[in-house]
Amino acid sequence: MINKVKASLTGQKAAVGVLILLGVVLRLRQYLTGRSLWTDEAMLALNIVNRDFIGLFKPLDYDQGSPIGFLLVEKIANSFFGRSEYALRLVPLIVGIASIWLFYLLLKRTTRGAGLLTALALFILNPRLVYYSSEVKQYILDVAVTLGLLLFADRLFDPKPQKRDFLWMALAGFAGIWFSQPALFVLAGIGLALVIFYLRKHDYSNLGYLIGIGFLWVATISLLYFLVLRNLQQNAFIREYWQGAFLPFPPWSDIGWFKLSINGIIATQFGIPYGTYFVFALMLLGWMILWRRNQNYAITLGLIFIITLAASALQLYPVAERMVLFLIPMGLLLLGKTVEALYQSLQKRQVLRIIATLILSGYLLYGPLVTSTGYFIKPKYFEHIRPSMGFLQESLRPGDSMYVSNGAVPAFEYYAPIYGLKDVEYISSERDDYKNPNNILGKLETLKGKPRVWILMSHVYEKGDFNEKDFILNYLNQMGEKKREFRMPGTSVFLYLYDLEN
Repeated sequence: MINKVKASLTGQKAAVGVLILLGVVLRLRQYLTGRSLWTDEAMLALNIVNRDFIGLFKPLDYDQGSPIGFLLVEKIANSFFGRSEYALRLVPLIVGIASIWLFYLLLKRTTRGAGLLTALALFILNPRLVYYSSEVKQYILDVAVTLGLLLFADRLFDPKPQKRDFLWMALAGFAGIWFSQPALFVLAGIGLALVIFYLRKHDYSNLGYLIGIGFLWVATISLLYFLVLRNLQQNAFIREYWQGAFLPFPPWSDIGWFKLSINGIIATQFGIPYGTYFVFALMLLGWMILWRRNQNYAITLGLIFIITLAASALQLYPVAERMVLFLIPMGLLLLGKTVEALYQSLQKRQVLRIIATLILSGYLLYGPLVTSTGYFIKPKYFEHIRPSMGFLQESLRPGDSMYVSNGAVPAFEYYAPIYGLKDVEYISSERDDYKNPNNILGKLETLKGKPRVWILMSHVYEKGDFNEKDFILNYLNQMGEKKREFRMPGTSVFLYLYDLEN
């Protein structure tokens, strides 16, 4: 029996090692593609490369919002390694790889056997976690900070925590606030769970330490609000952009919102685009199983989720797309608990439990595995603007005119100095022009009579029946003649040369 247990543990360690190695390979593959910065990345990157360290504490251009800690380490990478994509994506890559190990450490404290391996595989194969490990945005830091805070908090749930454990938790929370905005919700959930824990034990001494830490965190959050968060909260564009991503209040006023959100988050962020409500039910079941076996973790995770939803209901935080990336590890942990419970419940039926566990794990892993494998074999480049910039560098003549669509401006501005196009003059549309497309036509009209006009479009705006690219090209085809077109297959960057002389 002892030999069987040892063999099982050895096999599990080997499987964990293989999975972690796979996770590193997937993330390195995505990083090494060297794809161009897309619009959202370019907007943040322009702030990083064009400002000094002090300037990063001021409101960012292009309606961007990012934790100051992340901006500072990105600026350090930029200062040492330049403005290449590899330099700016290095920090997310390191954090993305480190988050694999952090998640494994968390699983070791909460999950065993088949549940641990399934949850770890889901984390490693998750397409969004792989992707954001090589994007010049802070979202993978949200994941790592969440995992780190949960690990530091673990010791405070011990029967007799040490004073140094409180010190480490205080420092971890202080740092987390500077590197991740959702860290506020994670710390609030952890703090309330610890308050409940110490009140149950009548441990007022440690409760006092916890309250002291809470004051430190609140003071830090207040300073952060003064420096950054108040500007984001008052930003009209950000609020308009995330309209529809806030929890309806009261919640029962729009039940359809919950259905759409659950479907969208599980399909996109968890990478499981089938049976989304069934997967959500498995998470709820996993939380109930966790409640029976480790109430402290169940309470903590539940409170983090509730506090995040409360912030959303108050219009303070959108719960959609990459903004909920920090919740993914918690959902995966709960799925792992469900798989673990299934495996353990069929202990006396060895063959059946292996088959049932493989079926459930395979069901959960199929979507992430297919997607991540596809991206590994054939990476997606999306708004890969560098080839177009290179073509412009070779083809642009003195006297040529240029129009750059609003969505392409950030990437064009970022790459222009690299391709010797920094001093090229161009006209562009504004974001508000999409509300009245005739304004775009008015700007194109100023190019009439020009024999060589370059049209660069990327991050094409679409809403309803309106497609920016089709709208512009239809008008240009009436004004003049298209002479050349440059396209890199598989990318959504469009470059045309028009003769508008007649």
